Amino acid sequence: MQYEEIVDQIQSKRRFGQAFGREVTEEMMERLDHPETGMRILHIAGTNGKGSTAAFVSSILQAAGFVVGRFTSPHLVCFRERICVNQEMIPEEDVVRLGERLLQLPMDLEPTMFDMCLGMAILYFKERECDYVVLETGLGGAKDSTAGLGEVPVVTGFTNIGFDHVNILGDTLEKIAAEKAGVLKKGTVAVLGKMDSSARDVIKAKADSLGVKTVNVDNLLTKISTWEIPLNGLFQRDNAALAVGMVEALFNQQSGYLFDNHQVFKQGIAAAGWPGRMEVLSQNPFVMVDGAHNPQGVEALFNSLTSMYPKEQFIFLMGVMADKDYIGMIRQMLPIAGRFLTVTVESERSLQGEELAEKIRQAGCDAMAYSDVNEALAGGMQLAAQENKRLVIFGSLYFVGEIKHILQ
Repeated sequence: MQYEEIVDQIQSKRRFGQAFGREVTEEMMERLDHPETGMRILHIAGTNGKGSTAAFVSSILQAAGFVVGRFTSPHLVCFRERICVNQEMIPEEDVVRLGERLLQLPMDLEPTMFDMCLGMAILYFKERECDYVVLETGLGGAKDSTAGLGEVPVVTGFTNIGFDHVNILGDTLEKIAAEKAGVLKKGTVAVLGKMDSSARDVIKAKADSLGVKTVNVDNLLTKISTWEIPLNGLFQRDNAALAVGMVEALFNQQSGYLFDNHQVFKQGIAAAGWPGRMEVLSQNPFVMVDGAHNPQGVEALFNSLTSMYPKEQFIFLMGVMADKDYIGMIRQMLPIAGRFLTVTVESERSLQGEELAEKIRQAGCDAMAYSDVNEALAGGMQLAAQENKRLVIFGSLYFVGEIKHILQ
């Protein structure tokens, strides 16, 4: 098969399987003769910031001279973004070769797209003899596909915990935190990033029940306060602090390993890249994209915009999935919204652009709906130029990927 055929077959797999992802991964690894055995894994769970944290962790370890595999999701423009070694995407020929192997694998439990991507990543990282593997969870929790690997992570990091996928994870922070904490395994070290104290207490209690050591990174925010953070957004310093804490916890377990960690950490953080998060794609007119797709992510975007561009009003182009709390997302942005443009994202889960626009009008802000993403982007850029305002595009990582693809 050709590369496009392999990717189409993998992406056509159902989003949520009939079995828990953990069970599928356990069967898949068994049938592949456990390629994950011996891998030194750094596992990242949480609601927002997992991808950025994974990018920071990987970049620090690469700066220290290691070969680092990184598995994240979803991709923005290219499927191969999900699987990288030292920040280089998996080649198309390897996607074809490993994809054919996985598609032909006899499985009792049906893998989802995420399961297939995880299996491909583990096989590729083994072939590349990665020193460390950085894994981002899916929804996160004991039932997550990444939790089905037989190897205990050397470090497990937790980004902030917020309301997302409440129909699956629970409708309170405590319930969601309890689900996320399910990834913990005896023998790992838990590193807790900046989060609500109620969520922190739940994760800490789960760790204590397993005899897992916990590390908080609050003190690291002061330590890195003067460091260059290449990614836009106030929240990225929180993610960078978590990454530093995870790598420090890793090396604290490995007596005898010495290096000038201050310089390596600074170099790694400064070299990190992560597209689609407050990423400026154009200066004239100004176009920024951000993958904020839940109220907590939009709040972080709001805080960063008001800090970077005080007293400005923005043109927002928004496309969301129908299962998200888009009302909460709208309310968060109203104080700095000059107007909204809306569009229907190319997904079966998408909320119709006109319905979203009507919700915005009901909230008291002008909104114009588009049926086509190309027209919406062109209209937004024209308005930004005419009104001398910044165009900020958010609502879904898939939507951000569409925009980047169009502009590229």
